Amino acid sequence: MNDFVHLHMHTEYSLLDGINKVSQIPSHIASLNQKAVAITDHGNVSGSYRFYKECRAAGIKPIIGMEAYYTVNDRAVRERDDLEKPYYHLVLLAMNNTGLKNLFKLSTFAYTEGMYRKPRVDDALLGEYSEGIIATTACLGSRISQLILNDKYKEAEYVLDHHRSLFDKRLLVELQLHEDPEQIKVNKALLEMARKKNISTILTNDCHYTNEKDKYFHEIALCMQTKTTLSNEKRFTFGDIDVHVANHDWMWNKAQLSGIPYEALSNTNHLANMIDSNSYFEDKMNRYPKYKNLRFANNSWDELEVYCKQKLFEKFNAMPLAIYRERINHELKIIKKMGFSDYMLIVAEFLEGARNNNVYVGPGRGSAAGSLVAYALDITRVDPVKYDLLFERFLNYGRAAKPLIFSDAQMNYIKESSNHTHCTHKHKCNCPH
Repeated sequence: MNDFVHLHMHTEYSLLDGINKVSQIPSHIASLNQKAVAITDHGNVSGSYRFYKECRAAGIKPIIGMEAYYTVNDRAVRERDDLEKPYYHLVLLAMNNTGLKNLFKLSTFAYTEGMYRKPRVDDALLGEYSEGIIATTACLGSRISQLILNDKYKEAEYVLDHHRSLFDKRLLVELQLHEDPEQIKVNKALLEMARKKNISTILTNDCHYTNEKDKYFHEIALCMQTKTTLSNEKRFTFGDIDVHVANHDWMWNKAQLSGIPYEALSNTNHLANMIDSNSYFEDKMNRYPKYKNLRFANNSWDELEVYCKQKLFEKFNAMPLAIYRERINHELKIIKKMGFSDYMLIVAEFLEGARNNNVYVGPGRGSAAGSLVAYALDITRVDPVKYDLLFERFLNYGRAAKPLIFSDAQMNYIKESSNHTHCTHKHKCNCPH
């Protein structure tokens, strides 16, 4: 794999602007011998899940982001600012699932509260939902770039410092390769600021189409967006700017001609390594409440591991045999990957509450009887190792199915145990309380 990752990419979800197809980008990235790629559509994350699935299927690391529309005014103010601009561009990349959720919130609030020509975010939103997000200074459409183009260098430095504080220093200076006087001026100023303030730089190509030959089709898309034709000499156009999904050597050759150091390329790879894309959508199948009564750890996963192994030790009144230790480690690994730690702990507490209220509970039936974790937690009373029962019937990482546990508790007394769990965890459910 080479030392470059595209971190600024527009797909068909940047309507009538980007024409990169989510279904084709991962295979193209693989053909370039690159390991990861970002999606940064204008003002939305609508293509994020489809992009995530396509990249994972192709063995490419997905980096989910958004090129947000940013306003220096309050998002509720629907008027232009001191530079007569209604909005600017700001690239946001999700480092992990927390950042991804915050991207979703930013996009939602931009549409519901910040709409003025485009869905906009402001400093208040960025300050509240910046956790888990890396920002870059984006393109010529950014506030910093526009200030530089207006020769307001001190104001540009102030915005750079301000955005660094908003994102807890998770801000990078973005340089682009477009060979026009404005971009050259902005690149020079940004490089000087980055060196002065010791901020890392990245190089992007603001990719709007996949191959160089696709430029013509991109111009057609722009005509459709602006309701004009190719024959109109005054139409909006990208001109000679080449914004295809380029390979490493093309980017480096252009960078050298523009006086951009190689670290701007290699930093894209370093940034990609910071992204925990495995955590993206980790709770998409899990809508269960969070376990609140943590006694042994600070999170449900560690709580489950400690409590489960402690209970298993108590069942044997000694160190369990190796076959049990290996089995329970395997099961815990799958439960963690699938995000069911809270579920197992809550069910265990539910049944404990039932027994404490003298509610008769069965020994467990169905696929749950194959879980050693369930046995250790007294969810079931059947030893799956002794009876050679399969855990994979209960949970299988290759099958996106929710676990089902049948407890066969006395229905006429189930209200007491339902209330016990509801009051403890304060979750909305269909329990008869």
